[in-house]
Amino acid sequence: MQRLKSDTASILKKIKRPSSLILLAIVIVLTVFRLVLSAKAPYFTNLYAGYDDQLFIHYSEEMLKGNWLGEYSTKALSKGISYSLFMVWANKLHLSYGILLGIFNIVASSVAAIALRPLVNNRWMLTFIYTFFLYSPVALTSEYSTRIYRNTLVVPAVLLVIGCLVGLYFRRNGRLKPFLLWSFGLTIIFPFYWYIREDSLWLLPLMIVGLSVIAGSVIFENDPEFKLKTLGASIKKFYFTKKQLIKLIMCLLPFLMLISSTKVLQKLNKEHYGISLVNDRTGGAFGDVSKQLIRMDDGTEINQTNSKVWVSKRSLEKAEAVSPTLKSIAKNIDWIYHGSPWSGGEDIAGDIIFWALRDAAAQAGYYKDAEQTEAFWRKVDSELSTAYKNGKLKKKNEIYLTATGDGKLRKDLPLVGEFMKSGFDYNIFYKNYGQGTDRTLGPKEDITRAENLLRHSFSENWRDVNVAQSKPVEPTRTARVSNHIITVYQKLTPIWIVFCGIGFLIILIGSLFSKKQLKMFRGMLLILFGLMLSYLIFLIGVSWFCSWAPERKELFMMIYTGAGVPVIQWIEVLAFVGILQLPIIAKKINKKNS
Repeated sequence: MQRLKSDTASILKKIKRPSSLILLAIVIVLTVFRLVLSAKAPYFTNLYAGYDDQLFIHYSEEMLKGNWLGEYSTKALSKGISYSLFMVWANKLHLSYGILLGIFNIVASSVAAIALRPLVNNRWMLTFIYTFFLYSPVALTSEYSTRIYRNTLVVPAVLLVIGCLVGLYFRRNGRLKPFLLWSFGLTIIFPFYWYIREDSLWLLPLMIVGLSVIAGSVIFENDPEFKLKTLGASIKKFYFTKKQLIKLIMCLLPFLMLISSTKVLQKLNKEHYGISLVNDRTGGAFGDVSKQLIRMDDGTEINQTNSKVWVSKRSLEKAEAVSPTLKSIAKNIDWIYHGSPWSGGEDIAGDIIFWALRDAAAQAGYYKDAEQTEAFWRKVDSELSTAYKNGKLKKKNEIYLTATGDGKLRKDLPLVGEFMKSGFDYNIFYKNYGQGTDRTLGPKEDITRAENLLRHSFSENWRDVNVAQSKPVEPTRTARVSNHIITVYQKLTPIWIVFCGIGFLIILIGSLFSKKQLKMFRGMLLILFGLMLSYLIFLIGVSWFCSWAPERKELFMMIYTGAGVPVIQWIEVLAFVGILQLPIIAKKINKKNS
């Protein structure tokens, strides 16, 4: 008790210092200003986008009514749940959407800065790092900030996942209480991040390797002289404590929570729709059918001549020939190409064919009863599998990264490389980022309901599509300020990259030659390489998916690569922290020479 009083008195004494008060005032101003930018941002939505903006609004409205995700349809189980839950929480807390989004970004930036406290003792430097994350251009650009769409949560969620993992790593051999706090943070944010989008898999390797490294360090934390080359000797004198056991359990907790969250969602969907699935588009029987169709050789040279087409008309015809169940909706599949909005008779590019195929099945009477629909696609999958086994169907000779993603030939790989370069430029230099000129579209009554849900007015940028518009949407004052901030980042980025490069070299040299700080330098280098590999996985995955549309390369890479920015910024900040170690190294050298 006496120690607690002493610590409290010491903290209060530090806060009362003029420099501390000035710093506190700066942090408060920066934080409040960021919250204002978020609260007054020119949010927009497109309620004609039935599978995107409109869908998440619909999910939220149904949840607030107590109807879970609404009636079963082609859309009911097609997207992640986290974004709609976020909008529901804002509504239930009587907060505007913009306020809660601002708070989320502030929390993410705070956690990211505090995670580096063991490496950065200077509070001004920590404030700089906090500000750098807080005003990140990607969190101010329209696609990742002002559009009412799930991408707005991706950046702070990725920032939090990495922040909690980094914070846990640098406290892995310390006291139990901080370890528990960082582990609980990771346990909460990881499942939430996972169900924002369906492509969250790219961060999983970092989580598995990172927590495995932390667990390994915890196991041998009682041996201060532990090294991999003396593993045998360390095992002989190995002993285990209750503290270590708790830490190891906490390393497993994020994965256990993800599994538990999945089970809960499956249970809810089983209760409401009769099928134990989280997503019935990429998962379940339809996901399996998609995999079968993508890999089918249609007997033509289309995969050689037109890599845009994932599943050709000819492929569907061959599938109908071996699957009586699929043949039963042949007229509806024909409708896709003759009469639907999906095609004017030509082959459909990309993954759009799967949305069209679901619509065709719905037109045939499915997607009213989930169990019946799942059974239908399961039977189709079984018939296609049998056809592959008996040789009636053959697979294309292509390279595949995911089950329901398109395959590539070697000739396609240079194009993937071009997409990667484009995405890298957007992530590093914040190319073409900005906000403020987007329109809100949708029927007036739907817009009104969305305004009630979000506690935000779209009156400034709503446009009636039935009325000719000659005047463009003018950026608001808030948008202009945000755009100025983005411009500052863009102009300073080349200088910033030079500093980060120097910092990376210091970390690299320190990890090779430093003695007293070897553990710290190698830890930083390990995290840097882990983040670089994670970013590479992410960029390859996005480029692989998007390369079906070369003419939309710039648009797609700006829209789909936003989640890579917080990873790049984490790499930059960690490299920058390397420069901050120079005074410490110099001080130790001076002590040694004196």
